[in-house]
Amino acid sequence: MRVIALVLALFSTLVWAEDESGIEVWESLLPESERGIWIDEPEVDHDDPMAQAQQNLNVSLNEELNNTPIRIPGFVVPLEGDQDMVTEFLLVPYFGACIHYPPPPPNQIVYVTTERGFRLEDWWEPVWVEGTIRTEIRDVQDMATVGYAISEPSAITLYDN
Repeated sequence: MRVIALVLALFSTLVWAEDESGIEVWESLLPESERGIWIDEPEVDHDDPMAQAQQNLNVSLNEELNNTPIRIPGFVVPLEGDQDMVTEFLLVPYFGACIHYPPPPPNQIVYVTTERGFRLEDWWEPVWVEGTIRTEIRDVQDMATVGYAISEPSAITLYDN
């Protein structure tokens, strides 16, 4: 269990990248009043596969980001597409979110849609998504409540620092 926690810590550190201005991108999705506050994620009961931890919905969005360009790194949780192309996905700050672990709070999930799709060889590889972000609370496929969306991103590329 400690190995899993260490791996998650390494991956979550990996995608907490700074943009050109030095702002940590995922932290910028939090309203200023919520930055620096530690929110305990619910424990996952791996012994009971039917037990499911709840997503923390007691958070706010950074409305100042609505309709602004952003370049954000993260991990892909595919929702729509096929073996060759993904056309709809959740972008999350750490590997395993929404699949092996409870979803992060809505202000730490970006819902991304792209008609042209993109190909990703390895699902554990982080990506950069560039586009205009919108603040928009929505439930996505009974998987998670998300707080942000990017439609038709201008670029989706492998994370390379």
